[in-house]
Amino acid sequence: MSRLGKAIATAAFSLLCGAVSAEAEPHLSGPLIQSVNTDFSHYRGGEQIRMMITLSNKTGAPFTGSITGTVTGRGVQVGDPVSISVSGLAANATTTAELRFPSNSTNWQGYFVNLVAADQNGHQLDQEAGAFDISSDWWTYPRQCWVVGTYTDWGGWKPNLFGTPQQDLQSLNAYKCNNLQFYNMLYRWHKPWVDGSSWINGDGENISVDLIKQHVAAAKSLRMGTLMYMPIYAANYGVAPGFTLDGSGAQLPWGMFTSACGSSCTISDLWKFNDKIAYMNPNNPSWQRYWGQQAELMRRRLGFDGMFVDTFGTIYQALWDWSASRIIMDTAYSSFLKTVQGYVNGPMVLNPAGSYNEQDLVQSGRETYHFVERWNNPSDIGNFGAFLTKARQVWGWANRTPNNIGLDWDMGMNKTLGASSSCTINGGSTPCTFNTPGVLYQEAADLATGAHHAWIVDGQQNAGDGARFISNDDFPIGNQLSPKADLVQGEYDYQNFGVAYEKLLRLNISASTAPAPSITSGATGSTTAAAGSVWMFQNHRSGFDILHLLNYQQMSTASFNDVNDNAANAAAPTTTGALQLKMYYTSGGTLGDLYTASPDVNHGAPVKLSYATGSDSSGSYITFTLPSLKFWDIVWLENGVASSDYGTP
Repeated sequence: MSRLGKAIATAAFSLLCGAVSAEAEPHLSGPLIQSVNTDFSHYRGGEQIRMMITLSNKTGAPFTGSITGTVTGRGVQVGDPVSISVSGLAANATTTAELRFPSNSTNWQGYFVNLVAADQNGHQLDQEAGAFDISSDWWTYPRQCWVVGTYTDWGGWKPNLFGTPQQDLQSLNAYKCNNLQFYNMLYRWHKPWVDGSSWINGDGENISVDLIKQHVAAAKSLRMGTLMYMPIYAANYGVAPGFTLDGSGAQLPWGMFTSACGSSCTISDLWKFNDKIAYMNPNNPSWQRYWGQQAELMRRRLGFDGMFVDTFGTIYQALWDWSASRIIMDTAYSSFLKTVQGYVNGPMVLNPAGSYNEQDLVQSGRETYHFVERWNNPSDIGNFGAFLTKARQVWGWANRTPNNIGLDWDMGMNKTLGASSSCTINGGSTPCTFNTPGVLYQEAADLATGAHHAWIVDGQQNAGDGARFISNDDFPIGNQLSPKADLVQGEYDYQNFGVAYEKLLRLNISASTAPAPSITSGATGSTTAAAGSVWMFQNHRSGFDILHLLNYQQMSTASFNDVNDNAANAAAPTTTGALQLKMYYTSGGTLGDLYTASPDVNHGAPVKLSYATGSDSSGSYITFTLPSLKFWDIVWLENGVASSDYGTP
């Protein structure tokens, strides 16, 4: 990153400037800094970064002072702080300031921005954080979010949740989304596009073509990728006319049948997902060709970048094709992508909806990045430790160079609470709300193990929520819980943290070969994830040894096995005092500085730690003091950083 000058930026202030659009952004909890956003979801190296800071004066007095941003990369300060002056902002007034930061030609690196509001005497009144991503693409660090705001009629449920497409996507940008799944905007599951200004989909919902195009344009203005949802084997069955009668060209012989009836099969013999959807055979070359042509038609007509290919999860029962042969699904997903990529001119992501056929899918190399609708059960993510197991499995299967595959996990939260009759969904007098500890336990586990949590949806229950969050079986159209103010701040902090430290969290990470770390005093540590202890695991990447500590000391066994916190039972962790740690490091490198950061402390600001070195029969180690631990801390030791791909912060 190029050096930042000591310039005092100037801007024209207006009480209306930015105030309207900022209402849609996540409102932070401090007395001055209401929201933080950037003009793009990611930047090319050498571009200027524009960071917009909405100020809402809750101090009780007029504010005159400054907003200062200090940039760090992997803990190291980059250039000089950049400040902007604010004069006479009245109590309860709102305005927007802008800080600009230069960059150089780095790639795939995140930066943390510490934001401080100080009065004219230099006294700090507020502190928040921002981050920006210098990446030449949006798939190395995928951060998928959902768009459903193109519906004009919701089939009996019409929420008043949306602003303009630009406002809603700007708000998703504040939550650091960089690519969007446009969910279920198909005319029919097997026939996505028809000529018209709108259409009613198979679920009885009215879709506006103009709103789709506006959302795509807004996404592109923010450099977000756009993926259109289309199931891999779904054909309209129960909505007249059926797929064999609607002129689409889809044919019965392409189906999956529940018996070996062969060419005598009828529509009644098709395997059904529900009363509206029948299954087509993803191995059938004619279906693959038809699907690819239909998808490309929709993509080209409406301007999407590519396709989000959905499945409905594990297929347990025996099924047969039109020739009465048993359908073998072991390579169905990779075979399907291989064919349809010859027709669809754009990136593709396929959701296996669990671990079903996941290894073959990853090893095929056909995915732009790896997205999975993870499920809270022993076959998939049965406890918090399984997040690490899955991430390391996928990275091992993919083994991509120069950048290994990006990970994105879709998991709804508080699902049982969302179905409760004791409170109301979508706001109301007694709104059902998320259990913030349960959410942050999962966010910490997702980010620490190298993935993004894909559960953020456009629209908001209340001004200042910034978005909605999936609280059912991963269905972004349905009713949602309302986030509390502490969850809005916490979710912002965790997503911001994931961008700021992305290269230490997500890029070319491998399990450390050094001996296991230990906590020598201050808490109970374990290198196996378990309720009642601090889970420690250690990674290595070029130039760094990286230690994660996740605090499960107050977590019950039931909550440890309930990663979605379905009934909102997870207890908040008790923040520890100082912890004494012993951390072995990888041999062969030159040691440098030691840092720690946590989204739970000062919104993720890095702290340099002192340490001592030593050795024993197990190897060479450092000892140091970690100031505290709430949900999650990351510690990184420079080890051979001069020859690393992260040598320049």
